[in-house]
Amino acid sequence: MRVAVVGGGVAGMTAALRLAESGYQVDLFEAAPALGGRTKSFYDEEVDEWVDNGPHAMVGAYHSTLKLLEDIDATQYVSWQSSLTLSLWDKSRGFFDLKAKPWLPVNLALIWAVYRLPGHDLSSVKAMLRLAMTMANRDEEQTVQQWMDEIKAPKRLVEDMLEVLCLGVMNEPMRTAKAKTFALVLALSFSSHRHARMGWFNKPLSQALVAPLTDKLRDLNVRIKLGSSIRSLDDLHHDSIVLALPTFARNRLLGIHEDVATHAITNIHLWFEDKITLPNIMQGMLGTYGQWLFDVSAMMNQESGLQHLCAIISADESDKTREELIALVLSEIEAMLNIKLSQPKKIRFIREKRATVLTRKYRQIVLPDHVFDIGEAPQVGGLPATIELAVQSGEKSVQMVHLSHEKNT
Repeated sequence: MRVAVVGGGVAGMTAALRLAESGYQVDLFEAAPALGGRTKSFYDEEVDEWVDNGPHAMVGAYHSTLKLLEDIDATQYVSWQSSLTLSLWDKSRGFFDLKAKPWLPVNLALIWAVYRLPGHDLSSVKAMLRLAMTMANRDEEQTVQQWMDEIKAPKRLVEDMLEVLCLGVMNEPMRTAKAKTFALVLALSFSSHRHARMGWFNKPLSQALVAPLTDKLRDLNVRIKLGSSIRSLDDLHHDSIVLALPTFARNRLLGIHEDVATHAITNIHLWFEDKITLPNIMQGMLGTYGQWLFDVSAMMNQESGLQHLCAIISADESDKTREELIALVLSEIEAMLNIKLSQPKKIRFIREKRATVLTRKYRQIVLPDHVFDIGEAPQVGGLPATIELAVQSGEKSVQMVHLSHEKNT
């Protein structure tokens, strides 16, 4: 039985892998000249370095992603914290850490970590307890901000933890992000110490994820067709077709006219000749325009060459120019480190306009019996648009195709 997978991002590659493992003959179509979708990397000759569009953080609750990495022999390309640590900074308090003690039960460890933050007291602890008690049965239309107002979360707790997590995981501010999805993220992420930790890829994604996946696909005789833009389903003559495309791309292919909510992410890569030391590989910044600063050199274990930092602006919908954003981020880094930065040797500005499809109530579309949609359309109450959702979506394709095959035989 022949299956066409349209879209060579993480979801499409995972679908092709799992379908081929199940014995199907798979053709994988990707319009771009390389696989990977938004997880691919590019080579920058000027700095002699492979660079991701932006750093990708992992959390310990990404079970499907971790299983995929294990299956493609790529677990060594992810480094992990020993226990949850969020390194934060703001102008009035300087540097401080939200650090969960591994010897306490995770819920108590998190509450204790919040209580120990500068500027927090029992009001934050009580709000954390109210948060835990109200996670279930969130209304689909409720926003995260409305939920925080409901539990009377102190402003400082919101700014130091909840807003940071909402922007980082959902790429959306609390005033519009859906509480039902955020509650799921919190429940999964803080269910155990193993889940409540952060990790990062220690090699560029082209080497850490895309290459091992591609090698495994070729071992399974998946036919990879790059530069193949499918204009119509009539172009494909397969027993089953799996659409692994973002919602807006799927709509374009099928001629569907529907607004799709997306947000941009801006990544500002900076290379310096001078050594710049951050307290943590992933440094959160509060009350600033750039929310995270990543020490990419440390992530990649690069001990020589230029110092590579990357500032991330989530949910970036501003009308600021490239030059204004770069100047603003540089000034924020100077204020945080209390130093005068030298002029960066190189700056690379990457703004992904449709970085994530936002969590919404997307309508179900009617497709032919042999066509299955696993593309990025995160529903309220499910996972947001993350690498974990992409992997899970790819895995679901096997059951879809298998049930259809059984029905028609």
